[in-house]
Amino acid sequence: METIVVSNPDTSYRTEKSYVRVAEVYYLGNEKDYFKYHVLVVDFNFSNDDNAMGKFLKQISYLFDELELAVDKNGHIVEINNLDFLRLRWMKLAARLSENHEGEAINNYFSQISSVLEEESRLISFLEGYNMFGLLFNGLLQPLDTKIKRVSSEGFTEIITPVRDGDKIILTTAAEDPEPAGIDHFRGLFVFREGHNEEGFTEIKKDNTHLKHSLLWIG
Repeated sequence: METIVVSNPDTSYRTEKSYVRVAEVYYLGNEKDYFKYHVLVVDFNFSNDDNAMGKFLKQISYLFDELELAVDKNGHIVEINNLDFLRLRWMKLAARLSENHEGEAINNYFSQISSVLEEESRLISFLEGYNMFGLLFNGLLQPLDTKIKRVSSEGFTEIITPVRDGDKIILTTAAEDPEPAGIDHFRGLFVFREGHNEEGFTEIKKDNTHLKHSLLWIG
């Protein structure tokens, strides 16, 4: 999974940062009509991990490198089975990071993470965001055969259209009206082969930032 963040894309101050995570996903069987998964991030490669902010973000990312999830038949996360583990881990991580990081911005960042971890539904919404695991668990566990509309994680109506190409089903996504959510542009693509999500890509433009999220399934 890769996220590319391009800031001020149309100016001479353009900067680009890449955040790559290699994840292993293990299917653990069914329970209560839910699919159980163990997600383990085994490698991180951040383009800015040679500076203070990059190292800080990488440390924060380790908080979510091991997840135990229950997912419904549509591909949405419904339970986080190691939530207590994550909360305890965050307490230890926050205490350690506080030794070398301080200031109002850092405190606000810590407060936001603590708030998300307090409520399981908020954490699920966070994890289903495209910058986290939204290309894996986004309500598209199986390919569609008809066009649908749904509310995206960004808060606008997303139109998903299936197109068959040989042994593949390609889902194209577009925004019906992104302006109320502050989005300038949105599009996406998901490729399924033999019922499995093989590749995914979305791009979002907002607030002078161009976000590109991509997924390549290997194995």
